[in-house]
Amino acid sequence: MRDSQSIAIIGTGPAALMTADVLSQSTHRVSIFEKRKGLGRKLLIAGSSGLNITNDLPVEEFKRHYSGPPELWNQVLGGFSPQDWIQFIETLGSPTFKGTSGRYFVQDMKASGLLQKWKQRLDQRKVEFYFDHECVDFETSHTSPRITLSFEGGKKMQFDAVYFALGGGSYEPKEDPLRWPALFIRKEIDFSPFTPSNVGFRVDWKANFLKEAEGLPIKNIELSSPRGVRRGEIVITNYGMEGTPVYFVGQTGEVRLDLKPDLSIGQMIAKCRSVRENLSPIRRVKRQLNLSEAALALLFHEAPQSCLGDLEKLCQLIKSFPLLFIGKQPLVEAISSAGGINLNEINTKFMLKKFPGIFIGGEMLDWDAPTGGFLIQGCVSQGFAVGSSILSYLQE
Repeated sequence: MRDSQSIAIIGTGPAALMTADVLSQSTHRVSIFEKRKGLGRKLLIAGSSGLNITNDLPVEEFKRHYSGPPELWNQVLGGFSPQDWIQFIETLGSPTFKGTSGRYFVQDMKASGLLQKWKQRLDQRKVEFYFDHECVDFETSHTSPRITLSFEGGKKMQFDAVYFALGGGSYEPKEDPLRWPALFIRKEIDFSPFTPSNVGFRVDWKANFLKEAEGLPIKNIELSSPRGVRRGEIVITNYGMEGTPVYFVGQTGEVRLDLKPDLSIGQMIAKCRSVRENLSPIRRVKRQLNLSEAALALLFHEAPQSCLGDLEKLCQLIKSFPLLFIGKQPLVEAISSAGGINLNEINTKFMLKKFPGIFIGGEMLDWDAPTGGFLIQGCVSQGFAVGSSILSYLQE
């Protein structure tokens, strides 16, 4: 073992930067390689309208939002918890706050400030950044513990340990197909094709409904499917529907929409019948139930006409409106992706079993989670675990 060894990190997302942060506190030389001209592109996209960093759910409930072996999430979230992540961001000089939904955000609501402060700290710790460097191959040898990386243009460099954190299949419209999976498939690493996750679903809306409702939100609803029930806000789109409830419980087939989750059918009927004027059922609903413009348009255009004249049937629809989700939007439209390198290809230290010294983490691996702070938390917690694993590996 040498006191100072060289480590390469491929990628500049939150998983990569967290690993770099852990390693930069040691005497090892850390180099980060990025194929683009700047760091954290996916994080910048995801945080463009408010950087959601984690969630305040109790830890056991928090863990249940991740796919994959429970022991994996016991390990990584136990080593670097949501509270650890919040404290880490605060130490960088980026204040955080908890929203009404239980989600945590950075105070300025953008990823750019967090990334800038994070890079400044890594620069101060002598981490070297190489932009416009796309890694296209790696080689190991039985005669040497060092790993050779090849970059676009022919450049080669050697390292004592390498961490690949190249991200998942979303937000890559210019790469079809995504390039990095081919590298690992050539090395006979088991890979599951990426599929869209946290993405909208298609609905065959009527044209008249879209004229009135496209782009409008319907707030405080509950969406239910065989996957569960989720309350929140949805948005009507020209192809179908977006929103956190859709990401959590959406699936192809019939789902149900509760437009007034805080009222029972009986309570709605009673409120509507309290109107003394001789109004039609749909007008009673409009006056008494405080439904949004999009919700009223949904009832008027998408409900069976026979229900509009029957108050009880109309209230039943408001409580359980059937929708047919035809299918997901494509991967290019997704917030994240499922699929990636099979978890069986790595050991408990996130090192490839077939290639000692090479570590994999973040959304390259085949795990999934919903939005709401779970994705970024999963990545940074893995990044922390990988940093600790690399330090342990280099001490052997």
